[in-house]
Amino acid sequence: MRVDSPPAPIASPSAAEQIRQASALATAELAVLASSAAPSDDDIAAVLDDVAADADAQLEQLGGVWEPPPRPDDDDNASTEAPSTAPSRTADDVLTALSTSSRAAQDAVSDPALDADLATLLAAIVVNRDATAAQLADLLDMPDPAPDPQPQMPAVLTESAAGLCRTLDALGYAGEFIAARSSGDAQERAAGRAVRMRDLAEQVAIAADFDDTDSDPREATYAVGNAEELEETMDTWQADLVAGWLAQIGAADPADRAGLLEYARAAARTAPTAAADPVPGWSG
Repeated sequence: MRVDSPPAPIASPSAAEQIRQASALATAELAVLASSAAPSDDDIAAVLDDVAADADAQLEQLGGVWEPPPRPDDDDNASTEAPSTAPSRTADDVLTALSTSSRAAQDAVSDPALDADLATLLAAIVVNRDATAAQLADLLDMPDPAPDPQPQMPAVLTESAAGLCRTLDALGYAGEFIAARSSGDAQERAAGRAVRMRDLAEQVAIAADFDDTDSDPREATYAVGNAEELEETMDTWQADLVAGWLAQIGAADPADRAGLLEYARAAARTAPTAAADPVPGWSG
């Protein structure tokens, strides 16, 4: 009599794999939900299409959903009952899913079990989903579900922060350029932003040990062009800023990742075109 060998046991997933799988499952569910939700107008329909497309792209970068290999008795236990009718889903449900999955990914970024690539990928997904949630909430006449960013500068950054430091300094220079050619409230806003950008550039330079060294990436002046060119240049720099903050997350101490992600979230609020990428600033 032949005795079938028992199936090999499935190894327990690592902590990092559990986080990756949970994010992949949430992303796959978000893609299905956004594709099946009934929009109330064309603008909302366009955003739902973007959510579904972004989720598909993010799921691919996450490596897809892991499924266990089939067992010999899987066919015997398969249900023959007809599936029940799924409840209708709405754009409100998509907004909730965006917010919930974003917060879960944000919490996971600081987990020391994550390697640099997965931490950066999850951070980029957070930036994208927060931006999309804000857009959808506005169309639904609902409050933005994402909390206000609470950035925290780490004590130490790596030399990879050179580009970030230069971008911050360039935005500060551009703000000073605008302030010098403005008056009233416009001048005050531009000058205030310039001070904030220059101050952040200094903090990054100190944390990355660039300050007062030959490797300091900051320049005395930056090419800003005329008024029209300046606006386009600042848009590009602001997009670079989102990518620059995200690029620091992988190499950072896990305890510092959350504060850096908050800087990326804050930068994305003034760079919607950058945050609209499915995985902004991530090139893994």
